[in-house]
Amino acid sequence: MNIYELIKTGASFFEGREKALKICESFPDYNKHSRREWELMYDFCFRGMDADVNIPLWASVCMGEKVLQNATTLEIIEYCHKWGYEPEWIEGNPADYIGEQLKFLVYLIGAKTENADRTESCNEFIENYTLTTLSVMVNALREYKDCYSGITEFCENLLFALSDNEITEYDCGHGEWVLNPPIENEDEKIINSGGLNNCGGICVIRPHVKENCMLQIESDCNASHAPQIRACVRGRGYRKTFLNPGRLRYPMKRIGERGSGKFERISWEEATDIVARETSRIGKEYGPSSRYILYGTGVCGIMSPGRLTGRLLSIDGGYLSYFNSYSSACVTYISNYVFGCSQGSSASDLLNTKLLILWSHNPAESIFGPERNYYLAELKRKGVKIISIDPRLSQTGITYADDWFAIKPSTDAALADAMCYVIYENGLHNQEFMDKYCLGFDENHMPEDVPANESYHSYLFGLKDGIKKTPEWAEKITGISAERIRALAIEYATTKPACIDCGYGAQRHGNGEQAPRGIMALCCMTGNVGISGGSNGTNAGNIREHKPMTNYVDFIPNPYPGKIPTFLWTKAIEQGTEMTPASDRIKGVEKLDSNIKMLFCMASDILINQHSNINDTIRILKDDSKVEMIVCSDIFMTPSARYADLILPATSVFEGENIIGPWAGSNYYLKHNKIIEPMFGCRFEWEWLKEVAEKMGHFDRFTYGMPDMHDWLTENYKFMRSMEPELPDFETFSENGGHQFREQINFVAFEDEIKDPEHHPFPTPSGKIEIFSKALYDYHQDDISAIPRYMPCPEGPEDSLKDKYPLQLIGWHTRRRCHSIHDNNEWQDEIEMPGVWIHPADARMRGIESGDKVDVFNGRGVVRIPAIVTTRIAEGVCAIAQGAWFTPDGEGIDTRGCINTLTSTAYPTPIAKGNPQHTNLVEIKKA
Repeated sequence: MNIYELIKTGASFFEGREKALKICESFPDYNKHSRREWELMYDFCFRGMDADVNIPLWASVCMGEKVLQNATTLEIIEYCHKWGYEPEWIEGNPADYIGEQLKFLVYLIGAKTENADRTESCNEFIENYTLTTLSVMVNALREYKDCYSGITEFCENLLFALSDNEITEYDCGHGEWVLNPPIENEDEKIINSGGLNNCGGICVIRPHVKENCMLQIESDCNASHAPQIRACVRGRGYRKTFLNPGRLRYPMKRIGERGSGKFERISWEEATDIVARETSRIGKEYGPSSRYILYGTGVCGIMSPGRLTGRLLSIDGGYLSYFNSYSSACVTYISNYVFGCSQGSSASDLLNTKLLILWSHNPAESIFGPERNYYLAELKRKGVKIISIDPRLSQTGITYADDWFAIKPSTDAALADAMCYVIYENGLHNQEFMDKYCLGFDENHMPEDVPANESYHSYLFGLKDGIKKTPEWAEKITGISAERIRALAIEYATTKPACIDCGYGAQRHGNGEQAPRGIMALCCMTGNVGISGGSNGTNAGNIREHKPMTNYVDFIPNPYPGKIPTFLWTKAIEQGTEMTPASDRIKGVEKLDSNIKMLFCMASDILINQHSNINDTIRILKDDSKVEMIVCSDIFMTPSARYADLILPATSVFEGENIIGPWAGSNYYLKHNKIIEPMFGCRFEWEWLKEVAEKMGHFDRFTYGMPDMHDWLTENYKFMRSMEPELPDFETFSENGGHQFREQINFVAFEDEIKDPEHHPFPTPSGKIEIFSKALYDYHQDDISAIPRYMPCPEGPEDSLKDKYPLQLIGWHTRRRCHSIHDNNEWQDEIEMPGVWIHPADARMRGIESGDKVDVFNGRGVVRIPAIVTTRIAEGVCAIAQGAWFTPDGEGIDTRGCINTLTSTAYPTPIAKGNPQHTNLVEIKKA
């Protein structure tokens, strides 16, 4: 076979499976395997059907950057254009795909046209791109020990032939065509757009694109406004995350046991058939409570995959829905009892405070809105004192704080109680505010028919239990000295106004409702609620300067009223019909008609990675008699996708359009614009859900006469403009990538209720701030308190399990990831590698030094990662950043640092049934 014929055969081999299998019939080992085995092996190697096989097939990836459709891809496109060849996007692959490279060479070598430069160009192209791609690909095939020898040898022979032979005039001119004239290249353009997932930044991105290739990303460079909506390192790294070669490429269904990572490619037609059939079957067989859409925030635009799926299921009879979130369940839920709703003030209002306490708040890393850090920097420049209360000295603490209180995890309520005690004891409380606006602080302001000594004041001064909640009492619990607690309380009470800016860490414990309640009481006692520069201790993420950006068009309510707390879905798989409103807080129904039988995991990694106690979740999901169908739509083979029955490849942030509002409330909206065409067989969920709806007989109702998603965005924007008249027309909004409002609203939470309580009562039963909640009192449960008070929790510092597992483990939101997004971006490893933080005293006791591989373990699992010995963590505490992809070795030991290998589902919080993410006892030893 001459070199031209060999290249031509190679092009056919990579063009598609059917042509490839014809070639495989000539391999010596062909008869050792069935045709189906050959089909699967081809897909495992070249179509991404095996989660554990990664064969790079693109010059861009093989030449070092590990980014699809980058500058290398552009070079190849322009090289092809020079010779009049337009890449065909074989099976949706980028133009630098090895099959496309070989096909171009077939075109260039085989054309009859005489051209003296042709052989030189062929050899240059082979040398610069094809040999490198083949070499890296062949090495990967060699490492894949299960690969059939015929496939590896065929690719090796192609590599060796191209390495040993140059193209000559003798090899050229064997085709049936002539060379086309050169194709003009596009100009580079910058497209204004925005982020789309559940990242606190929701920032401006300005990708540079040419010939469908992403070259770089800028962020907000507009000097005419401040603060800028500027990307952090996560936004800057979008290319390396979302154009990672690990992208899911084609629809596929599971062929091994759940978690094996083995799938076979199917068509979109078959995929939508399966979704339609199983959705209908399970709904009819078990009822609507059997179908559940997992909490997921990978896409947060108006058209979000979870909401779209809910729309379809609502049309088809309904589904089991959820309430709460993994992030803020406790503070949001308990705010409804205290204030009647959850509100936070604008980040800009921080500039009006005289003292700032960042309580379990780390906006420098978690990015609580892209503007907040600007205001923190301004506050520090003004000389306002900033205090951090956190078991870990975070990047925020290092950057902004003047003082750090290294509190023991889960003891925040005790600190708040002791501060309230000091404030009252010293007469520093605002009694007028308490009398006018609050219920339950003292015995003179209590609901009727409640026995004596049930008020918060009575608790603080030990009138019922005989224990005064003094700083000395709190010192033993929190690890903070009584002297520092007393000084902190006095400084907070005497500085006017003062702001406690809360993050979500303190409420992600087994007693998670109590910390925010204690902080709310502090804010009330000092009269800081409803005033500029103050705070109320509720939800820093629930801020509404403008109308929420959501779908307002043809909302379809879920006809099934049943809801469960979002953290309890694994319980609803095994014990759904046993769950009750009293024990599990289910809403809308007295009992569920069925356990969960079908899961939709849409733009979500909750199925495995982001839910607690991964090993127990795996136990549940491996039994497919429990959940009979798991549908996953995602862009990568995440730990969750591995456990799906059906995987549907989604588009990335660059491959579609949407509209999104800010994450933590702010004065802008962003337009998410299409930057490049979708790759491979990827589709946004709306496109294939339409087909499912049609097969279920719901197309007209589902699409509402607007099958084009662009129409939905346009109609929603029209509605938004009717409420927000400053917004420009849709074309301008799209071209600009969004709109930042000229009039920057400074929203102060509960300002109306404080200024005019007669016309704006708090939306509570009493119309006041309920420090004492009669509704909670009426539960008559030991673990539910009617007032703010410290309550020890399972696996907290007072649990006897500490004798076996003496270290408290917490997590944090690292600047390198947004939840589990970006963990596959190796560039982010330069920012922070996996590791467990441990205090030097605890490390010495265990003979551990920084860099040592250690096992962090308890009865639920083992994580093996390096130790980071640092004084930036409280003694007796260790910390692992949340979001690392669960990566078990052959013994089931996680090797990446996935904290949910160690967290628990056994102790949801008493009131909200929220996520106790940071309440874990562990031990650490050298690996």
